[in-house]
Amino acid sequence: MHPLAPSDPTRVGPYRLIALLGAGGMGRVYLGLDRRGRPAAVKVVRAEHAYEPAFRARFADELDLARRAQSENVPRVYDADAKAETPWMATEYVMGPSLQHLIETTGPLPEHSAVHLARGVAQALVGLHAGGLTHRDLKPANVMVSPHGARVIDFGIARALVDGHSPEHGKTVGTPGYMAPETGRGEQTGPPADVFALGGVLTWALTGQGPFGAGHPSTVLYRSENLAPELGRVPENLRPLIAACLDKDPARRPTAVQLLQALGGPAPHEPTAARWLPPAPASAVDAIGNAYRARVVFGDRSRRGRGLLTGASVVVALILLGGFGLWALDGPLPREDEDPVAAEPSTEPEPATREVCDPTEHLAPEFTEAAASEPTIPSVSFRVRTSFSHDGSVLAVAGDQGVALWDWENETELALIESLGERSDTRPHFSPNDCLLAWGTEDGALVYSLETGELTTYAEGRDISDTLFSLDGTVLTVADRGFDSEGSVYDIDLESGETLLVYERSSNRRFLARSPDGEHLAGLSGSGSPSVWETEVGRRIFDQLSGERGLGVNLELLGDGELLFPHEDGPFHYDFLEGSGAGWVIEPEFEDEDEEVNGSLTDFVFNPEADRLYAVFMEDPDDEGFAAATLSIWEYSAGDHPAEATSIDPQIEVLPLRFGVHPGGEVVSAIQPDSETILILDADDLRELQRLG
Repeated sequence: MHPLAPSDPTRVGPYRLIALLGAGGMGRVYLGLDRRGRPAAVKVVRAEHAYEPAFRARFADELDLARRAQSENVPRVYDADAKAETPWMATEYVMGPSLQHLIETTGPLPEHSAVHLARGVAQALVGLHAGGLTHRDLKPANVMVSPHGARVIDFGIARALVDGHSPEHGKTVGTPGYMAPETGRGEQTGPPADVFALGGVLTWALTGQGPFGAGHPSTVLYRSENLAPELGRVPENLRPLIAACLDKDPARRPTAVQLLQALGGPAPHEPTAARWLPPAPASAVDAIGNAYRARVVFGDRSRRGRGLLTGASVVVALILLGGFGLWALDGPLPREDEDPVAAEPSTEPEPATREVCDPTEHLAPEFTEAAASEPTIPSVSFRVRTSFSHDGSVLAVAGDQGVALWDWENETELALIESLGERSDTRPHFSPNDCLLAWGTEDGALVYSLETGELTTYAEGRDISDTLFSLDGTVLTVADRGFDSEGSVYDIDLESGETLLVYERSSNRRFLARSPDGEHLAGLSGSGSPSVWETEVGRRIFDQLSGERGLGVNLELLGDGELLFPHEDGPFHYDFLEGSGAGWVIEPEFEDEDEEVNGSLTDFVFNPEADRLYAVFMEDPDDEGFAAATLSIWEYSAGDHPAEATSIDPQIEVLPLRFGVHPGGEVVSAIQPDSETILILDADDLRELQRLG
């Protein structure tokens, strides 16, 4: 749930809009209130589609179908206007996350919860099919989880928004993995296709994985048409029923009525989420309702406040309220008993706007005065991250007491930005011109001007796990890992604070990576699963549900479609642009054939300038806290493909973790837990060069 941007409408039809719920390539969805205060999800079509007569006609047809799709488990259509300048539709607002978001953030559901959910979806399908309708795009993202049970959304309007042209033009409606084989072949589909999709949805709820795995859409589609579903992790007593739903022959699948009966009949209307969900998912569902109530209570108050600000207060109003959680005031407004003249802005000239900053010189006095006499790690927990400036001269060391800036070559501490937030496991990032430093906290994304000391907080109050600057330094991409509907990856304009783009299905992302050309963004979930999006439109083009969560960043976009992400046996290489479905695990090699790697992959990083890949494997600690570990280095481009990378013997006797790569590739930083120091290592073989802190 995002605050409205200045470019968002404040009213659509009879609905007053109070928040942005989401956005996609075809439109935006807002939280609106009617004249009685009843909430609604208001879907507004993008202007460019409003000028297509054929689109408007099909939009009107689909609205008519959507109004017919009324059942207890399908949100009601309250109102719509297909003839408006920008067509819109208002439906019942479901106070809960999508099943996709819920499972990604809290994990698979126990059998009784998943069956309760499936009964609600089956009940919705019974009503749709009885009315002569089919959903055609049932999937976890289109099943909302409310405190009372499942609600099926995006019926009817889905066809107008998903396929932009009529079916005669060869477009297939559906999502690989949940799309029935006959749909993928372009054949006539009906209710059996919805039953097939429900089998996939129930598999996802129980296991966190679709029945035909993940990968490129064409690969998943091939599996669904030709291979048996993967049901090994499904409870044994449910496998026959789900297998029947996923039968390749639609005639052999059960009807929605038969499926509902097999699941136990219509789901009861539960009063609270805690009655049928475990604590973690129940809390995630309740968080949506809490966010709604907070928005309704405080949203009106902020709007009224804007009308009271005039004259000299206009600039303050724009800074304080004009963007997504933007807060750029240096201090509080003066009290009434203070001298107003003393509170006026300084007439001293601001530092010149620089195209490029020198992070060893252009530093605010309050930062340099706080610096220690020698490099000191600003953390008591030693959950520390490091990052080099883009010119390579400064190493930023982030911990729970702030960020220290070190001249690593001369072994001096230049500056200290104190107490940036409680979290100490997010990476600091320099802007491309080295003038700004960004850092994610539990209270928003903090962006400091290194020269002036000015702090701007974006996405204030949100739990931000990672940040990235755009290549031109004008946009900040943040990973918001909140458990409500607002938790996602989105772009924020640094000047206005406006949310520019919300990436499709991007909840629960812990780390971010950008391709060298800036055209793709990758995100790693808390469970180690990567996704890739197109940065221009935010469309998700790759998703892998399996991975290993480690101590480091464990995610690399190398360019030309190459992606490295964690696998327990080693870094996994996949070409998401080629989308062949094949990939390679890069595994350690030993001279002694009997020698084995210790444990599973814990950390890795790629050094493109030195053509080196570094990885750490570690076993679980023993009772005394000791763990065996293996360190590997590869010359990445030495073979015909990544799996043939040449191993190099590491020349280091201690264990390095949480690597940082110098932009010139000449050195690598790492944390040495035993001695609580930062290591500067030679890029070729990780030979120790310096020990700081």
